[in-house]
Amino acid sequence: MLEIGITFLILLFFIFPIPGLAVCLGAWTCYLIYGKLLLLNRQPSRWKKIVWIHFLTGTTDTVLSIVMAFILALTVYFLIFDGLRLFIFNFIFCFLISFRWFDFTHIIYRRLVLKLQPLSLPPPKNSVFCMLIGQCSGTGIGIGMKTVSLDSGYTYWNGHELVFDGLISRKAFSRKSVLTVEKISSEKIKITPARHNLNEKAEAWTIIIRQQFYPFKTRKLRDQWFQRLSGIQDSDTRGFQVDDDLEAARIPSA
Repeated sequence: MLEIGITFLILLFFIFPIPGLAVCLGAWTCYLIYGKLLLLNRQPSRWKKIVWIHFLTGTTDTVLSIVMAFILALTVYFLIFDGLRLFIFNFIFCFLISFRWFDFTHIIYRRLVLKLQPLSLPPPKNSVFCMLIGQCSGTGIGIGMKTVSLDSGYTYWNGHELVFDGLISRKAFSRKSVLTVEKISSEKIKITPARHNLNEKAEAWTIIIRQQFYPFKTRKLRDQWFQRLSGIQDSDTRGFQVDDDLEAARIPSA
């Protein structure tokens, strides 16, 4: 079925490039909107403000990336080569780089979220501000898991446990309680618990480090978390399924 769909898309772009692009962009936009609405509907009413802050800062990041890409592409257009196709290419290329490598609003997001609970205790030493996304399968359109909850708070190590202390909940992940650990990107790590709590909507959790302007610079920290949760030292491994036979390879906690 997947091969048929890919073949259909190739023929669509080859025969009708502009309508094909319009159809794909329209379908992708509908898919994104569906995901946002699903998160809003599943998020507890008291904490929907976290989702709106996430949407607001995400939109701001997108707009700033567009502005930066336009300025850089326009600079090349006037100072180096005045080609329309080169301008379009530079604009798209600079936008993708800026959108992926820069987090313009990480400080604003952290301050706005922490204002929702001003009486909370100060964060522990060596803690890192993160987002915790709960994901669940079988939520409707598309394949894979969809985001059904969003929390924000500080993450730190407490012995052998990676503790997330958020505004909504407090969760602890350890070597024995984790089924799989997977690297998603430079600042994201996905954790599937060994046992699913029936009182929770999520089946897996994704931790997103939002501590600095350059998300790719958190890769080293992400690798450390991955190694301690999985019990292996190969930082290039994309995913790992926990096996009790590898307990001897576990990295001692600090």
